[in-house]
Amino acid sequence: MIKLILSLAFAFVAISPRLEAVSPTVAEFTNGQKTKFSTDKHAKAKGLNMTISYPNSWVAKEGNRPNILQKFVSNGGTGTELFMIITKSLPGGATLSNEEAKALFTEESLKEFLPEGSNFISGRPTKIEGLPAGIVEFSNRTERAGMIIEQHIISYIFCSGSTMVQIQCAVTSLPGGKITAKEQMEEMRPLFTLIANSVVLPDQWK
Repeated sequence: MIKLILSLAFAFVAISPRLEAVSPTVAEFTNGQKTKFSTDKHAKAKGLNMTISYPNSWVAKEGNRPNILQKFVSNGGTGTELFMIITKSLPGGATLSNEEAKALFTEESLKEFLPEGSNFISGRPTKIEGLPAGIVEFSNRTERAGMIIEQHIISYIFCSGSTMVQIQCAVTSLPGGKITAKEQMEEMRPLFTLIANSVVLPDQWK
């Protein structure tokens, strides 16, 4: 079962410009200027009932790929910082036992979620809404529209029922930029952590 599930590993990336030393979106979020999004009854939810919050200055947009349930874009929808909710059904509609879930989110198993050519940075188990979960961080270099861009990604991964969920957050350093993707992620990390910690699974507590 674990090998089958690991075959579902998938990753998407986004482009992000330089942020200020202290992101104003962190203050925005912590001051309560945030919007709650629900996956309930969404066409791509695959049975997932989840809420997550994002800064009011960001805009929710439909994903343009089958497994991207929703993406959230900064600067009123015109920015290039974003995070995505990605869902995929487990093989055969299976659900994981607690022990199977824990095995899926070890450091070694989390490496299997990386796309080819990525550089593993770290992976560790955690919990989201009381469920076993994992955090995997990696980087890569990709050619896009003739440019080589450096990407830094953090994915928060867990399974809810028979659905694997990723809250995937990414930043990208463009050629000639004054800040590396690694430095940029350090600026964005507090906000991404707040967003991941805002996840609520209403069915989990019935």
